[in-house]
Amino acid sequence: MNFVKRLLYYLVGFSIGLVFLFYFMGKKEATFNYSPNKRVLADIEKKQWIFKGKPDTTFLEKNNLGNKFKVDFSQSNVDLDSCKTYVLKNKSKNEKTYYSVENCSNTAKFKKLYY
Repeated sequence: MNFVKRLLYYLVGFSIGLVFLFYFMGKKEATFNYSPNKRVLADIEKKQWIFKGKPDTTFLEKNNLGNKFKVDFSQSNVDLDSCKTYVLKNKSKNEKTYYSVENCSNTAKFKKLYY
């Protein structure tokens, strides 16, 4: 079998696999969070949010948390057993918004930080 036929068989099988994958994964709404930043933000999005003090919901939205914020692991305290504390920084250069999040088993407690 020459190279062109092998390439054609491969591409047909690959395209069938892609259709199969997108069809079933699209129904499942599966996400692939491989980076630590994405995993932490996805975990926080799933939980009930509690705000300490006055809630500032202009920046915080559950479905846009991963797009607007990133986790600053150098300032976070992840060695705790009960509730890990993460510092979220706004990705925008214009806005300097920081939040401290206590990520517990069922809740995520937000506190706005001022630097």
